[in-house]
Amino acid sequence: MYVEFQQLPAHARVWIYQANRAFNEQENNFVQSYLKQAVQDWNAHGAPLAGSFQIRYNQIIVIAVDEKHNAASGCSIDASTGWFKDLAFQLGIDFFDRSVALVQEDSLTLFPLLGVKQAVADGQISSESFIATPQVNDLADFKANWPSKAKDSWLKKYFVAASV
Repeated sequence: MYVEFQQLPAHARVWIYQANRAFNEQENNFVQSYLKQAVQDWNAHGAPLAGSFQIRYNQIIVIAVDEKHNAASGCSIDASTGWFKDLAFQLGIDFFDRSVALVQEDSLTLFPLLGVKQAVADGQISSESFIATPQVNDLADFKANWPSKAKDSWLKKYFVAASV
């Protein structure tokens, strides 16, 4: 069952999917319509899930579910992954891209995972840069700490000062 994103509790479980490019307006509308129906019909072994989604930066989709209502099962999580495979096929967008997303105002700049160290060395990503991290603990963590500063994310290893 679809609920408004802002009505989900802080303990809601969250999944973040990043597209390899931004959606245009028509694609954004299509994704919203598709996901609203998919979340409305989402269930775990026949029990409806109280879930929602949010699109950020026209490129990142945040799915959340209140597991105190009904817990997501392996099958229901697989079903949600299937939504993104279907959307990828229909729109020609890769939702399983593993690039690092640097947040710059209202848009993202993507860096290939293997190019992150060089992007840091070149100053394209600093310790204070905001990164759209792919994982959060729950909705409270998402709201409080997303996007994260690079120094507070898994990228922190690139900002460790050398000791003598």
